Amino acid sequence: MVAKLWDNLRHDVRMFWLAWLVLFRAATELRGAFVLQVVGMIANNTGLLVAWLFLFTRFGTINGWAAPDLIGVQGVNMVIFGSVMLFNNGFTELSRYVDQGAFDAFLTRPMSVLAQVASSRIEIATCGDLIMGVSLLVWYAIHVHAGLAALGLFVLAYATGVMILWCFTLLPYLLAFYLLDTDKVARNISMFFLDTGIYPSGVLSGALRTVLLTAFPGLLVGVVPLDVLRGIRFEYVAIGAVVTAVWLAITLWAFKRSLRRYESANLVGAR
Repeated sequence: MVAKLWDNLRHDVRMFWLAWLVLFRAATELRGAFVLQVVGMIANNTGLLVAWLFLFTRFGTINGWAAPDLIGVQGVNMVIFGSVMLFNNGFTELSRYVDQGAFDAFLTRPMSVLAQVASSRIEIATCGDLIMGVSLLVWYAIHVHAGLAALGLFVLAYATGVMILWCFTLLPYLLAFYLLDTDKVARNISMFFLDTGIYPSGVLSGALRTVLLTAFPGLLVGVVPLDVLRGIRFEYVAIGAVVTAVWLAITLWAFKRSLRRYESANLVGAR
């Protein structure tokens, strides 16, 4: 039984990578357009970063947070967002697939439906998020003189952040199995969740901080990994691991249950 599950997992991962590589090669075929999209995303992120820096220039520190910390949390947020969306952008098309009946095609192939949906679309501009995010993170790690222990814990915090964002990217789009035309609602929920991780943690305390660490754990995609870099925080990593495991189980269960509600649109055409 275990061997069969392992073989199925290897098959699905292999097919996922093959499908994603085909999309990546197609997206980078026009080199000029590829570079323009990446540079455009970096410019967009730079504009947001500059706006935040003006705020810190005007008010100084915010409950112990200074401008370098803001740069660091933006870097964390960009890296986690880029890591998820570069490889799972197909989730953002789930509403369209279900509403238009294109979801039928995913049910006829000998491969995980979830993996097919994830690898069905690529947003090449997210490479700009990754490039800029890694650059900001390297600068911040040098700035705070992060040691090997802090860097090791940061990798774990980064992994939990990626998985949490993966869950909260997919979950809102499952509304498509229950309601029509949910694309905008799902997109706004996903973006709101991402945004909750970039605000200075000094202004968050009490019940609000607890909610943003558990029930709506947006802090895990920005603030928590940064706090790990700022100083070794074993408790944050432990909480993040538990919360991530719970939300991952909920997400996979919700997807499986939602899948049963799908009714084919019976569109006639080649698949």
